[in-house]
Amino acid sequence: MTTDRHPRRKTAFVTGAGLLLALLATLALGLFPSPPVDIPAIFVFIVRVQVFVTTFNFVLLVALLWTYVSLYRELPNRYTRSLILLCIALVLYALTANPVVHLLFGFPPLGGSPFIVIPHAFVGVAIVVLFYQSQT
Repeated sequence: MTTDRHPRRKTAFVTGAGLLLALLATLALGLFPSPPVDIPAIFVFIVRVQVFVTTFNFVLLVALLWTYVSLYRELPNRYTRSLILLCIALVLYALTANPVVHLLFGFPPLGGSPFIVIPHAFVGVAIVVLFYQSQT
């Protein structure tokens, strides 16, 4: 089994990449057409923050999933497989909670779409995986 000799460097790189991609996604939000109704500035700010945070989480979770898959290839067992399932559920949560995804599917990011519920369903899957793993 190989270990990373520079975990701080790798963590800093992934975190920096996540911050950069989150910033780019937040800036790209301005490329979408403005809604026809006036939205209070606080709601626009909240959506931008949500885009930043969910994009950052998505990037970090994809890197974590990559790590777990690599670990599973070296050490295949139920626990590692559960970590992969947990991470997949959280990746899907971060993806479906991102307002940019809502806009891409034609729904407003402030509500009134199935994306209000879907992310929480993925968190439920993650909780079930954690509960199952804690019982075995």
